[in-house]
Amino acid sequence: MKLIIDGDYNKSLVELIRKQNFPISHVIVHVPQNPIGNGSIFLSKEIPSFEEFEEYTRVIQNNDIIPIAGIDSTCQGNFEANIQQFKATTALFETLGELGYKNILVSSPNNIGFVKENLPSTKIYVSYSQYVTSLNRGKILFEIGADNIVLHPDIVRYFKVLENFIKLKKNLKKTKEINCILPLNIGCNWGCIQWYQHHNLQSHRTIDSPVFSNQEDLSDIENEFDYPLLYCWKNRLEKPENILKSGWISPSNIELYENLGYETYVLYTSGFSTEKILEIINNYEKKQLTINFNEILNIPEPYGSYWSSNEVRNSMIKLKPEIISDFCKDFPYQTHYPLENEMNSYCAEYVKKLQNGNIQEKNKILDLINDKMKIMEKGVKER
Repeated sequence: MKLIIDGDYNKSLVELIRKQNFPISHVIVHVPQNPIGNGSIFLSKEIPSFEEFEEYTRVIQNNDIIPIAGIDSTCQGNFEANIQQFKATTALFETLGELGYKNILVSSPNNIGFVKENLPSTKIYVSYSQYVTSLNRGKILFEIGADNIVLHPDIVRYFKVLENFIKLKKNLKKTKEINCILPLNIGCNWGCIQWYQHHNLQSHRTIDSPVFSNQEDLSDIENEFDYPLLYCWKNRLEKPENILKSGWISPSNIELYENLGYETYVLYTSGFSTEKILEIINNYEKKQLTINFNEILNIPEPYGSYWSSNEVRNSMIKLKPEIISDFCKDFPYQTHYPLENEMNSYCAEYVKKLQNGNIQEKNKILDLINDKMKIMEKGVKER
């Protein structure tokens, strides 16, 4: 088992991973202040400086772990057609090369070509934000230059689809070495209609372009940016089966995926304490779930001060280890994607067996979400 983590600039975590000899091969480092931007749904509101990026990169390298430069924007606003943007992007790749980056995470197909042209020896990772759920989509991305693809969590439970990606890997091995990677603990709603909007908003928010560089100043994060997240939490709290339908993998279930032929996984650590991350890694390494799975699921939360993490998690259904073990044991993994009737009925029935969260807190949060969404849906008004 090989783990890639989305490190969230946690230097002490990197050093502890090295000391405890955890199977972490790579750390994703989202590059700040860059002309391409980042589309990750787990970025913090406060973006680090480029100096902090350089320092964090050195810490990772000094601990014999490989850093992956994250520039996985889903949209660049067509800035790439401008000569000033081209020069800025070329300069970024030169800087990344000087810092020793030989692995880069992207999303937009044009950036795959750009990396190949400017850093030909670089390994290219395609982000989960590219929404790779079909074999044909993955095949095209590999053919245009991708070396690794993080598959979208929507297909993690569909073994017939996952088996086909392994067959694709074997078929393409004659021409190039490729790898399909599975996300472990993203708790996003299955088939979420807000997925693209969320990534797109993050991408625009984080672009530092010479063509138009003040998007962060123009974006009202607290009052407008959070709409897709509020929508997703509303669905999750109103229909708790969405938490079960999410494409997560339990530590106790890893062996099933290894038997399919998957050996590399991404663990999303943003927002967790160092102690909690080490506990989660330990669970996955030992393939045993010893804690409430709510503590492992990583679900992006709005930037506004709508509620505390404890409040919203207290209002969720309780995913105790023994319950998760039973849920995974009988899950219909052989159901054909995207037909979901069997999976839907299984999750809906299983919710009845689960312990509910705090009903009062849940209703309070739902009232808050509904009120806030109504304001956002009316559009921008003079305030």
